[in-house]
Amino acid sequence: MTTRFTTAVAAAGALMCALSVPAVTAQAATPGPMDANTASTAVQHSASGDASQDPAAVLRHWTPERMRAAQPMTPPAAGKERTAEPQSHRLPARSAPGSAPAAATKGGAAPDAALADIPRSQVWTAHGRMPATTIGKLYFTTPKGGSECTATVVNTPNKSVIWTAGHCVSDGNKHWYTNFQFVPDYHDNQRPLGAWSWKSVTTPKGWHEKRNFDYDLAVITLWPQNGRKVADVTGSQGYKFNGGYAWQAHEFGYPYRTHPARGGINGQQLRYCTGKTWRTGNLQAIHCDQGGGASGGPWLDDLQTSRGWGYMVGNVSHHLTESSDEERSPHFGDAAVKAYDNEKNR
Repeated sequence: MTTRFTTAVAAAGALMCALSVPAVTAQAATPGPMDANTASTAVQHSASGDASQDPAAVLRHWTPERMRAAQPMTPPAAGKERTAEPQSHRLPARSAPGSAPAAATKGGAAPDAALADIPRSQVWTAHGRMPATTIGKLYFTTPKGGSECTATVVNTPNKSVIWTAGHCVSDGNKHWYTNFQFVPDYHDNQRPLGAWSWKSVTTPKGWHEKRNFDYDLAVITLWPQNGRKVADVTGSQGYKFNGGYAWQAHEFGYPYRTHPARGGINGQQLRYCTGKTWRTGNLQAIHCDQGGGASGGPWLDDLQTSRGWGYMVGNVSHHLTESSDEERSPHFGDAAVKAYDNEKNR
């Protein structure tokens, strides 16, 4: 398969900007403080130049049979990552609220809870409304076949961006996955809001080249579907970058198994945990048992179900061990800022 890669390199101070089909147009941006840390520099993978990655072709690729056959992505085992300099946290803290869809969705979501800790994940049943409409399955192709993760619509100027884990877009050894398709509010083999195919994807070099969990995050821009941008249909979640490690969070995902293992987990339901997060080394941690398939799922601080959105402060990366419910996320520092900025206006 022929793909075209363009890299924004810190020393050169180059950042990627608008993409068009079928060609990529790259323009240099004025270097800024975000270019100081080489490992946090984002890399850009473009689908242009490969007819198989045409948006319509990607949607055709994902037949119901292929979606059912997709396997949950499992991150590399903890301890197998390669050394990279720690993610920097030099840029100012930044946050933005979520947004409602262009057309109002039905109300009546579950009331805001007191947020007692729920480390043993439960099924989220309030579909057809935020936050469920903003969260969905991400399908993609690896050398081993079809795979899937969890992704979230995040508030951006282009209203076309989803957030997931780095290991859901790249093997961490400079090889990209393909055929990205996002299905929001998926549950029980249903696709109530349709599907969107990818336009471009960004992940930090610290993941793409080093497979380091400090950078296990990715941002994907989606093509409009039938003239509709994804956030106009689903709404979006807010975000907080460089804002600390201690949150009271909801974690969402589509797991096929749990840590430790238990029965009745089949990847067909959106599940959630709640709990306090804390710092461990350069990463964030939370007690939640969601395993393979939940990778990339959002950690949302201050989620108020009456409005349907919170602030994304992390994403599902990996568990400490197979038998532990201690889950990890990269901290959303400068690498998160750069990845977001690289896709927000495409």
